[in-house]
Amino acid sequence: MTNQTAINELVNTDDNYRVIGISTAHLSENDLALLEELVLIEQRNDALDGMPFAFVGKRNEGYLLKMYERFDLENIKITLPQDSLYTIAQSALNAGYRMIEFDCDANVYDCFPCYQ
Repeated sequence: MTNQTAINELVNTDDNYRVIGISTAHLSENDLALLEELVLIEQRNDALDGMPFAFVGKRNEGYLLKMYERFDLENIKITLPQDSLYTIAQSALNAGYRMIEFDCDANVYDCFPCYQ
């Protein structure tokens, strides 16, 4: 049985964000290496000062990338090769998304290059 009070409270919260699915085909080898490094940093619970992402996680099908409301690439303190990842992340943020699910079965978009 569903609790209508809980549903109403959850539906009316402003503590939510949008998620978009994007194919892993849009990630270059450099992007994948960067995501792998960020996953390791996340797993070690290292200080993420200057990190544009609130969370980076890995799953069998790809990666989850939770983003802050905005980020400035000039202030990132980690320097790793990057190709499409930051362009995709910035585009998703500008479109109102706060999380990307990079998945091997997600949509391929004409606006981003494909590497696979």
